[in-house]
Amino acid sequence: MPYTPHIAAMPLEIPGWIDKLHHFDQQLTLAVNGSDSIFWDNIAYCVTNTFAWSLVILTLVIIFFRNNDLRTTLLILLTIGLMILVADQLCSGLVKPLVARWRPTQDPDIMYQVDIINGYRGGRYGFFSGHACNTMCMAVFLSRLFRFRPITITLIIWSITTTITRIYLGVHYLGDITVGFIMGAIIGGLFYYIYNKVSVRLHAPRRMSSEYTATGYEKRDMYSLLAIIFFNYILVLIVAMSLGIR
Repeated sequence: MPYTPHIAAMPLEIPGWIDKLHHFDQQLTLAVNGSDSIFWDNIAYCVTNTFAWSLVILTLVIIFFRNNDLRTTLLILLTIGLMILVADQLCSGLVKPLVARWRPTQDPDIMYQVDIINGYRGGRYGFFSGHACNTMCMAVFLSRLFRFRPITITLIIWSITTTITRIYLGVHYLGDITVGFIMGAIIGGLFYYIYNKVSVRLHAPRRMSSEYTATGYEKRDMYSLLAIIFFNYILVLIVAMSLGIR
């Protein structure tokens, strides 16, 4: 049998602009990541924790039940559950292992320069950000569901503030978060479209007056939700001042 010399596989050549963008992402992350302030470290660590927003989640569930019949409420909860499941599986189950882009805390180039808070490094890969995707799809879906501008603005701010802490913690690049926001907006809009199509078939009546939003939610409930969100931020501040993480 004739000898066939072994030819090593040629590594994929990364386009120069992608390499420059990645270098920019690295430098930006190192600039934003961590600080000498235990207070701000605690803020970032608490805000990024889903459990910290349990009060807001409970308030949302109460609002759903108060403003809808049982079938519509269950449809909303089912849609949100499926939406988060799809977003999570698309991000963590498909794209992250396929793209295999290191998190800053796992990136051999900069991992020892990243300021680690409370030993938290996240998983191996970070593209795209699940936090950015999940919070933005919730913000878009709920904004379309309520149709109340102060809520829309607040939810977008909530999504951004809870996600930007991921750069501070060193577990995501700006590029991870940006793509996560885009994917979240698409998924949230798509699932609201599906929900709206199905809910119309339920013939759920919409209450129309100055006391209700365009989709029939009581405005006083919307203001209550705003108050709970801002109160939750205050709670996070209090917890951050009381914790001693390092």
